[in-house]
Amino acid sequence: MGIIKVMDENLSNKIAAGEVVERVSSVVKELTENSVDAGSKNITVSLIDAGIKEIKVVDDGKGMDESDALLAFTPHATSKIKNENDLFFINTLGFRGEALPSIASVSDTTLLTSDGTSSTLVNIKGGKLLKKEVATRNKGTTIIVDNLFFNTPARLKFLKSFYTEQSSVINLIEKLSLSHPEISFKLISDEKEVLKTSGSNDLLKTIHEIYGFQVSKNMEYIKGSNDDYDIDGYISNINISKSSKKDMITLVNGRVVNNQYLNKVIKDAYHTYLAENKYPIVVININVDPTIVDVNIHPTKQDIKFSKMDTLEELLFPLIRDKLKGIDNIFKIEEATIKSYEDQEYSLNEDLIVYDKPKVEETKLNFTLNEETEGYNVTTTKEEETPSLLHPIGLAMGTYLFATDEENVYMIDIHAANERINYEKLLNALKEKEVSKISTLFPINIELTKNEFLIIEENKEFINSLGIDFDEFGVNTIRVTAHPTYLREGFETESLKRIFDLIISMEKKFDRVKFNEQLAINLSCKMSVKGNTNIGPLEEEILLKRLFNCEFPYTCPHGRPTIIKYSRYELEKMFKRVNS
Repeated sequence: MGIIKVMDENLSNKIAAGEVVERVSSVVKELTENSVDAGSKNITVSLIDAGIKEIKVVDDGKGMDESDALLAFTPHATSKIKNENDLFFINTLGFRGEALPSIASVSDTTLLTSDGTSSTLVNIKGGKLLKKEVATRNKGTTIIVDNLFFNTPARLKFLKSFYTEQSSVINLIEKLSLSHPEISFKLISDEKEVLKTSGSNDLLKTIHEIYGFQVSKNMEYIKGSNDDYDIDGYISNINISKSSKKDMITLVNGRVVNNQYLNKVIKDAYHTYLAENKYPIVVININVDPTIVDVNIHPTKQDIKFSKMDTLEELLFPLIRDKLKGIDNIFKIEEATIKSYEDQEYSLNEDLIVYDKPKVEETKLNFTLNEETEGYNVTTTKEEETPSLLHPIGLAMGTYLFATDEENVYMIDIHAANERINYEKLLNALKEKEVSKISTLFPINIELTKNEFLIIEENKEFINSLGIDFDEFGVNTIRVTAHPTYLREGFETESLKRIFDLIISMEKKFDRVKFNEQLAINLSCKMSVKGNTNIGPLEEEILLKRLFNCEFPYTCPHGRPTIIKYSRYELEKMFKRVNS
């Protein structure tokens, strides 16, 4: 007797669920995509305990009759394709017919649906039909998924934290909202509304609803076409960037996709406009004949293959590049950081109100060369009053400091050197158990997306340990009331944004040592004197002294050299004073 046997339907469904239903967001994705395919105008997603206890999706789509309501839970049953030729003309989000039977096999699932003439309720638990009855409902569908993975404890054990699962769902609904601005999406978590879009069919308005005003006002519209593709959407100018590429959203025929080559084309178009480790925010719609793309690669349907990638690149790259060249890419000062003179009540020749800065303890980071000042007000220590081992002899091009000892000539990059100094001081400050901080004269407001806001709230205790005090201020906005004293004066807002951006981009379980190092690198560059800046003899002496007091003075935090040495012999050789 042979050993090969056909698996029973329940077992095969559980195996299929392992591919289709990986976590809470996988369930929400499949159910909401079905709602979109059903022509819904309003879709509401409700979670209890981040969806682990209950997921509920309610729509006003076309619904189903009794026979379809039962058939929908049969493996590979779908209304979206009828034969193999339809695989080449897929215009729907779902089409495999695996989602509902897979979900129902690992949960307690209830379906309530109406096609406008009749209503049906179906309850399936662990793949077994428990109830089918006539019900009452307006046209549309409600699906409730209770106790996800109740019969697969191993998979339940590998679910992330409530926060992580909720964050993943928020990210999903945000992308669906951007791909379908004509649909109103609402997300409720534990009876609290966390996200809502209007369904206005205005993509820029939807971007505003998700990312906020600061992002939407810095988005630029692009549009173009060739024989194969039609492209339109919005791209950010250089005033807005992110530390991860998760906000580079590309849509193909209304489907959110993640194609590495496509992401590279977009990033390459921003070359020289954004730093190497920064990414733009883009929402780009690509409309194409379904016959030249393949979405049937993976059960998640997020990857996609293009048969004419070269013509897509030929269209997309110059479309982005030319737009960036044609707009004003000068960094702009945020209006919120400027207090209008009209708001200040005083008259000429009268005493003005002078605000005293709050008193704080002496910080270890009281030295930063500042390119905005004409002269450098430097407070020296007794140690720094002693001469350096090197003697400065002058500054060239406002960038390179020349110095000598008895046998060598040294050329120091003042920006790289100042970066090293600030990096090590920041790193030491971050290691302190208590960080010296200062209350803000005017609170600093920072606008975030809902997902970013939740990440910041989740990590509030850790952020407080960095010397940052903040509270909630309006929708998806935080108000910073105190910050570390080591932040560069006049650039507090930008520095805080860099800190929050780093926290948002990091893994949930992060290495504090690596975090401190990355933060020190990010901030030290901004805190340091830029090239083409003249400094005086005192500042030259102090710079040399502090550089050689560093643990590793010979490179900046990015690995570039801070100092280059020419020996007497090398110089004499260059001037042919000695023979080779």
